[in-house]
Amino acid sequence: MQLMNICAKKSYEVNGEEKITWYKIGVLKITDNNRMYLRLFMHPQTEFSVFENKAGIQD
Repeated sequence: MQLMNICAKKSYEVNGEEKITWYKIGVLKITDNNRMYLRLFMHPQTEFSVFENKAGIQD
C-alpha cells in the first residue's frame, strides 16, 4: 500500500517577498491491487473512490 499527501498551496508575502506554505488536506491511499481511495480531512467519515477517466467523459 502507498499513501500520498493531498495538499493545498497558500501564497503570502513577507517583507515584499512571496512565500508559499503547503497545507495537508487529506491522503490518497493506493492499494497493492492499484485501487485508489481519497480521504479529505473536511469529510473524515467518508472515503472516496478514485477511478480513471474514460475516453469521452467530460467534467
